[in-house]
Amino acid sequence: MRHDGTSEIFAYWNDLRGTRAAPERREISPALIRSRLSETFILRASGPGEARFRLAGTRICSIYGRELKGQSFSSIWQAKDKAVIARIVASSLTSKTVVQSTYEGKSSRGRKMLFNLILLPLANEVHERHLLGMIAPAGKPFWLESDAIIENSLRSIAMIDPRNPANMPAGSVRAEDHKPLISNILLPAPNGSRRVRHLMVFDGGKILD
Repeated sequence: MRHDGTSEIFAYWNDLRGTRAAPERREISPALIRSRLSETFILRASGPGEARFRLAGTRICSIYGRELKGQSFSSIWQAKDKAVIARIVASSLTSKTVVQSTYEGKSSRGRKMLFNLILLPLANEVHERHLLGMIAPAGKPFWLESDAIIENSLRSIAMIDPRNPANMPAGSVRAEDHKPLISNILLPAPNGSRRVRHLMVFDGGKILD
């Protein structure tokens, strides 16, 4: 189980969901996730368009050194990961699967560190679909929020079906734990990745301070 806050936001979302595939956006109460609000965001996709940040917490914007509202979610990823990210987000919006990912962020000065990401689907609206998300740094380097992250690269992804109790974790789980928590990865393994049981694992390098 992760202890970086993603387990808290998952538990909150799961309680709201109940027996449904996903809770409604209007049910999300910022006051109840106040301690994690600066690290949360909402993505919105209109029609067939790509998902964009509808809202982004203050710490996330500080980490990336810019206001993310209105920006496409794919804009923060390296070029070779953009297509994979777009397909994962589209799959989560459509199939209401939970996405957990570990990725490496690279700063403007070449510094690197790991981040944990969770995407939680919300119920469809008339012309729009939404995801509640959270980005949690896996550490507290002195330079974070002063040396902006300019590019993300995927390291691992897990997709979890919340409607299958046998696959549900007690909280958020790292994809690299290699536990059988998901029924399927819906995407073909892209270049630079490999499959480990039910998981898609992206090979990465050393994480630098």
